[in-house]
Amino acid sequence: MRVNKVLRAFLLTCVCLLLVNCKAQDKASATNDWSAFYGTFTGNAETVVAGEMSARDLTVVIKPWHDKGFTVEWKTVIHRAGGVTKNTDLSIDFYPSPRPGLFASAMRTDVFGQAVPYDPVGEDADPYVWAGLEASTLTVSALYIVDGGGYELHVYKRSLNEEGLLLEFERLSNGEKVTEVSALLESVK
Repeated sequence: MRVNKVLRAFLLTCVCLLLVNCKAQDKASATNDWSAFYGTFTGNAETVVAGEMSARDLTVVIKPWHDKGFTVEWKTVIHRAGGVTKNTDLSIDFYPSPRPGLFASAMRTDVFGQAVPYDPVGEDADPYVWAGLEASTLTVSALYIVDGGGYELHVYKRSLNEEGLLLEFERLSNGEKVTEVSALLESVK
């Protein structure tokens, strides 16, 4: 008789936990609506870094990543004085974390075959990357741990508005702003 009461209490607890978990998943899904950002956006920006003027051609593509999350691709071509150009072409997949509005990057595969972020203190010094979604702004941040224990932080804020996608980028080195770029990118149909 005592076993039945314990078993019923255990089953009731399991059902309650399941219901709470389902409710939390609904809330997370409501705050993780990144699909409004899907599209291709292009534009230009001019910046001054260390006293040198440069022009940048910018392209951002945000699209679904299987049934798991979303992918952010971006390409930057920096035109420097003397005809020197630097190309950056990145693509990162993101999936929802257990915390609403936060997304983990899927940049490598762990020993269990799961997509996980890079290790910023690992041998290759790859950045730890994550994304956050708040209102109409999707923010992608990349943390680099540099030799000696310092850090560099790259923050890309992409905000939707009536004209397209407002991109605000800043690069910080040990808390000091090194680079700042702002551009309005137009939607490409």
